Amino acid sequence: MSVPAPPSPEAARLAARTALGRLEHTFPPRKEVAVREDHRGLFVAASVTAVACLAAGGVVLWLLVSWVLALYPLFIAVMAVGALLNSPNARKKLGGRRLHLFEEGLLVDMGPGRMFAVRWDEAVHYQETIQEVIAYKGTQTPLRSAHTSTLVAPDGARTRITDFFADHGTWAPLISEAIARAQGGRAWAAVRAGRRIGHGPFTLDAAGISTRRRGVLPWSAVETIGVRAGFVVVREHGRRKPWAHARVRAVPNLLVFLTVAACLHRG
Repeated sequence: MSVPAPPSPEAARLAARTALGRLEHTFPPRKEVAVREDHRGLFVAASVTAVACLAAGGVVLWLLVSWVLALYPLFIAVMAVGALLNSPNARKKLGGRRLHLFEEGLLVDMGPGRMFAVRWDEAVHYQETIQEVIAYKGTQTPLRSAHTSTLVAPDGARTRITDFFADHGTWAPLISEAIARAQGGRAWAAVRAGRRIGHGPFTLDAAGISTRRRGVLPWSAVETIGVRAGFVVVREHGRRKPWAHARVRAVPNLLVFLTVAACLHRG
């Protein structure tokens, strides 16, 4: 679990103006290797030296042996330069970025003048997680996962949070759960009062779940509503194929949608 770290003065002022409450979690950038701040210069110097050696070896191979063989170290050197330029270990500005989760909302600090803050009870949250796997002889082994969360504030401002920040397996669920706690009761009350609530391609009300293309599926005909392989899938009793499906990234405030749908389905 992350440890709350004091935000910058500019971020603290924005958090106060937005009434975000108590700071609970802070997530720094994800780093390839753990490098102490006082060792940053040494890391950069060692990295530059290694890249220079690769490039020099490539040039020597090009001149004395074969240009084909030289392409390998030269290609690796170019890739290493790109990785170094995008590394929080090498660039202090990147290393200073922070994702702060507060009691009442979140704040993304991308540097001076590049701040985003939104309250949980006002946020619209789109998310997507991609799981890479290695398939071998019928067995799938998870390799790595990548996550993107897009949050939209009431004024239309938005920010995109990726696994650039460390430990997305922790902060992504925390964001979803906080929004569900803040907005779930309000959404349920709206449905109980006879109103319809929209979540991207799906609409929920007391009668059933509906889409623009398929119309209304009564709750008595719904078998399951769940998430599978990056899709929200609605299944109807007696049918093998899904009644409707949509990408997870198209359904705002996914956990609110699933919670309200489950309550309506249970009756």
